[in-house]
Amino acid sequence: MNDLTPLRPALEAALGVLPTLEPLVHGDDAEVARRVQERLRRDLLPRLGGGDTPLLLVAIAGPNNVGKSTLFNTLVGATLSPARPEGGLTKQCLAAAHPETWAGSLREVLTRRYDIVLVAPGDSAPVDQAGPAGRLYLVLAEAVPRGLVVMDTPDFDSVYRDNRERAEALLVTVDVLVFVVSRQTYQNAALVDFLRKAVGHGHPYLLVYNEASREETARGHLEKLAQDVGHPPLARYLAPHQPEVEAGEKPLATHPLDEGPPLSSLLGDPVHTRALQARALQASLRDARAELEQLTRATLALTQEPERLRGRLRHELHAAGRAAALRAIPADVMVEAFRDELDARSTFHRYVRLPFRGLATALTFVSRQVHRAFTGPEPTVPPVEQSTEATLRDGVRRLVEGLAPEVATWTGDAPTREVLREVLGPATLERLEEPLGFETLQAQAGDREALYQFCRELVGTELTGGPREELLQSLATLVYSVPAGAAAVVTVVTGGLGQDAVIWAGTLLSTPLLERFVDLLGADVRERVINRWADSHGATLARALESRFFTPLLTRLDAQVEQGERTSRILAETTSRIAS
Repeated sequence: MNDLTPLRPALEAALGVLPTLEPLVHGDDAEVARRVQERLRRDLLPRLGGGDTPLLLVAIAGPNNVGKSTLFNTLVGATLSPARPEGGLTKQCLAAAHPETWAGSLREVLTRRYDIVLVAPGDSAPVDQAGPAGRLYLVLAEAVPRGLVVMDTPDFDSVYRDNRERAEALLVTVDVLVFVVSRQTYQNAALVDFLRKAVGHGHPYLLVYNEASREETARGHLEKLAQDVGHPPLARYLAPHQPEVEAGEKPLATHPLDEGPPLSSLLGDPVHTRALQARALQASLRDARAELEQLTRATLALTQEPERLRGRLRHELHAAGRAAALRAIPADVMVEAFRDELDARSTFHRYVRLPFRGLATALTFVSRQVHRAFTGPEPTVPPVEQSTEATLRDGVRRLVEGLAPEVATWTGDAPTREVLREVLGPATLERLEEPLGFETLQAQAGDREALYQFCRELVGTELTGGPREELLQSLATLVYSVPAGAAAVVTVVTGGLGQDAVIWAGTLLSTPLLERFVDLLGADVRERVINRWADSHGATLARALESRFFTPLLTRLDAQVEQGERTSRILAETTSRIAS
């Protein structure tokens, strides 16, 4: 893929979510997050829409005190970078280019990739002082071939971590890497790992073996290094040991080991620029794809802990709500649904039962009024509601005690750990002593209506017509007519003092219907209705508990899972777009 323009939205979306991910990952994943951000920001996105640019970006890299700055000074034809035996002097990136590069259209190419600080003629760049990654001190030198930018990078194996990060941030942006090694460093494990990360997906690179005493030894060492990296360099060069170079009296001389062109000719010849840029682009895309795949896996792993914890918490809340709902099963809903479905299926029986149903309602009202006159007002909180709230409190108490160890085992961010400590601690247990304020939930109008509709559908499904249904219609009519009439007579004869008979009549109205419902429609009908109520009303109570006690914690966990899923989806989509 040479035209990256269609990739721009996907790459920009990935770059937009990576800063939120970087603080959450650790170790190698954190390094990959930093590196891919630099790759997208300073390499791939700047190429979009820019067309072919005749500018070759070359970086010189290597371990400490191996001669990078000396080679840089040789290629640019001037002593611009400090090169002394103690090594480790280069802490920021220094670059050199022909003056026409900065004066022409190529200037924009550089400013899109780097934070350029132009070094005035005669001044020295303060590369021995620390600075931010992405900053590039640029020296304009006539000796540098047109269309070439040569960079000197900090030591990748420096004891200073910032030096390593600056070097890595720069290397993801260049077209060609010139890697300098010596007989003391070529098989260093850190060196091999660094080089493999930098060029392992086919990025163009050159090897320079400095301070070589024997050519055959240098060849063997470079072959071993290329094998460890995974693919061969474009060319290999030998720099014999030269005391005059070490003393600063002569420039570093390099010789091709494979009958190729001299190093300065290979890098300075515009003929090679386009091919090297194309190889670098494809390698950078492969690198980005591998890095985004790794971060996608890391993001999904990050969501596992909050997703598990919120799932466990909501499961325990639902269990507490379900247990409380079972304390107040509205059996009258099932009877009402059964009665209404019978009425809907038989016009005759509906009209026969209608006056007796009105009489039963009136008698029930009278019974309640008389009962209240003798016993006083009903308790403010009915016993069923008291039992329900007690069950809810017990459930929350068990939940807090059971989830308390999650505070110590939490491996995510520190702010969430503090919320865990607050919510799953004594503060919540103290709040349980306060009134829950769930009286309106006990009215359960919505849940009752849902249960009623469920029962209506259940009864309608089980009633299949025929003699059995007709018998059931007749029995229901008798259940309404006979007890209601008897209760009315008792009430009139006793002058309104027959409330016990009225209560007896009301009980007689409902109990046989419920029993007949269960008997005729199957042994599991009652269980299905109870489970439906426990699930629906239990969920209502669980949401109320969540809102009262656990909103701060679950809001954070939901946000973390949502953000993780969104980030992983964007990274995966970007990876797929790159692959296609």
